[in-house]
Amino acid sequence: MAFNRGDGPPPWSSSSNEEGSIGLTERAWIDASMDWFEDEFGEEVALREVALPTPGFFRSVHNRFGTVDRVNALVSKVRRLMAVDVSTIEVEFFDGVEAVAGERTVGHYYQEGSSHVVGFDRKEVSDLAYLTAVIAHELCHVRLIGEGRISAEREDQERLTDLLTVYLGFGVFTANAAMKFARASRGWQIIPRGYLTDETLNSATNNGETRRLGYLTQPEFGYALARYCRLRGESRPSWIAHLHPGARTALTQSQAGTL
Repeated sequence: MAFNRGDGPPPWSSSSNEEGSIGLTERAWIDASMDWFEDEFGEEVALREVALPTPGFFRSVHNRFGTVDRVNALVSKVRRLMAVDVSTIEVEFFDGVEAVAGERTVGHYYQEGSSHVVGFDRKEVSDLAYLTAVIAHELCHVRLIGEGRISAEREDQERLTDLLTVYLGFGVFTANAAMKFARASRGWQIIPRGYLTDETLNSATNNGETRRLGYLTQPEFGYALARYCRLRGESRPSWIAHLHPGARTALTQSQAGTL
């Protein structure tokens, strides 16, 4: 894919590997990217209602019979809320294969002719909140790459895709989900690294080492969500209650300037 408009935010490069803080480079990258989103998608998009993992959000999906119908209904719902502007979105399913260190692809995106294909592992479609985070990420690929806004070869395009989920109103879902994104043979895939629970707020592994559970760290998600709040003119919105403890703490620390 050779999309490249050249007017996007500057590529990201890390100035810090610390999970407990966010460096000046990361802050500048998030600020520049959010400003670019505002120019590219419009401020009114960020002012829409925030998508939340509530029974009401999933009611129309639960009314569907069968896994395929439910996933298609959820893709259609997220697509509508994100205003994805392409003619054809195709949904496919696959049986995930265990890879090195137990990693398994649970979602992917690629283009085939004029169609934009999003695929999901059949084993990972029962948790609708987690699946919504995966769908949101995949459809943000469509909004950025599929709609010709950035090149698929950008070094930071996965991080930019993650960040766009926040701007388009799905940051609660994606901040709550712990996952790792990687390049696939035909497009882009999502590889889960486990859920962000109270026991793994510090990303601790069994041997005591630490590792990043997603392309955006919790401090980066917190800073991005704080930036999102400022754009919306909100200091303590009710939707914060739907964030997992770690993500909620990162947001409030960012708002207080202590992160």
